[in-house]
Amino acid sequence: MDIRNSKEIIQNILDRYNFTAVYSDSCNKFGLETSQNYCDSVDAVDFLYSSAVIGSKALGIFTDLPFFEITKPLRAECLFITHTLPKRISTPVIIVKNAADISDRLTLALKISVEHKIPVTVVITHNASNNYTDFERANNDLGRISPFISASTFKQSISSEELFETYKSIYNMLLQALPDDKAAHTIISLQDKGFFPDFFVPEIISEKLNEWKQSFDKNTLKVSVYKSEKELLESFFFNNYNIEISFPEIEDKTLPEISNLLCPGCPFINIFARGVEKDTIIFTDITCKGVLKAFPELNYISIDGYMGIISSEIRPSTLFIGSASSYKSHYNKFINKRGRVILLNDSGISKIDGFSSIRHPKKLTKTKNILYPYSCNNIKHYSKVKVKLKKCNCMQHNDKCEVFQKTLCPAIYLSSNNILIDSAMCNGCLACKVLCSQGAIS
Repeated sequence: MDIRNSKEIIQNILDRYNFTAVYSDSCNKFGLETSQNYCDSVDAVDFLYSSAVIGSKALGIFTDLPFFEITKPLRAECLFITHTLPKRISTPVIIVKNAADISDRLTLALKISVEHKIPVTVVITHNASNNYTDFERANNDLGRISPFISASTFKQSISSEELFETYKSIYNMLLQALPDDKAAHTIISLQDKGFFPDFFVPEIISEKLNEWKQSFDKNTLKVSVYKSEKELLESFFFNNYNIEISFPEIEDKTLPEISNLLCPGCPFINIFARGVEKDTIIFTDITCKGVLKAFPELNYISIDGYMGIISSEIRPSTLFIGSASSYKSHYNKFINKRGRVILLNDSGISKIDGFSSIRHPKKLTKTKNILYPYSCNNIKHYSKVKVKLKKCNCMQHNDKCEVFQKTLCPAIYLSSNNILIDSAMCNGCLACKVLCSQGAIS
């Protein structure tokens, strides 16, 4: 398995499609490595649209995507990514609520754009952009069109009739790829705990939306909405589909800041919680930016560099955390004398000479050399954990959750003033149990 966090998946997909015209506003919610442009978002849309008209692949990352009109056919794909619904939809919109859908739906959006010659918007929600999943690498580029411009390029246009026929074709394509959910739901939400349509197409009301409209008109649809999303959803459905709705409010979970999060089950959290002695100098060759930011005491060095350090006469206690795939047996002659190594199992091996293998992070001890059960890219899933609210002093005294502050785990969240564990995110590593001084997690 190749487990990746959402930001790595998004970056990998976008890298493979070779975008040449790229815009990111000043509030990049996805942690993507793009050059930031601080121009007005309306100007950015014009820049990206014009680039795609002449054949340059265009990508825009927006906090709020402005409304614009589609007037000219594209010669290359144009993709807009946001973290929330646009107030009014200008293009077909594909919703991504789970990390497992990121790869397929970004690829689907690009396919629609290049085949139908119009921009497509992808909404990657908070849950999807703060999660991890098995990742199958994209292996098909949509083809590269050399940019071309002539006197007639911008004289081409799309009539309203042609555009509507294009929307109908796209709707049928999306309905086949992402069929309407027929199940009954009690919450409408962009969050992971509620239902929301997988796509929207301008000027076309889907079968599901039509059912909703009739149910709202007859006052027979009884659903709730999270308080933080109510205004957005009511205005979205009214502005785009003339559906007047009035959702009853419920309290929603407090979403942590994206920039502060590590992957659920991050090996470094467990290692620091369980196995690191005080005053140990810690080295690693792992390049995760989140880890290096969360643990400033880490010193980046290659494993060969670490072997050079411990081959000399050193007194301080040291620890190296690296990948099992990069370890060579001849290193044993160095670490047997001094130094300590924890290898993250990124290759599925069962044992390494001179190392104690553990099956679960909770088995991690201060034994000299350990083969950790998984790595950053193939995080295993164990049994889920629960919070015993009666034992939680943080809740009783209305304090910040000290466990979340220490683990930076997105599986821990607040809902209706309760600290809860998201079972879809939690991998059961039990780092939170170790770090909870009150025994409120089991």
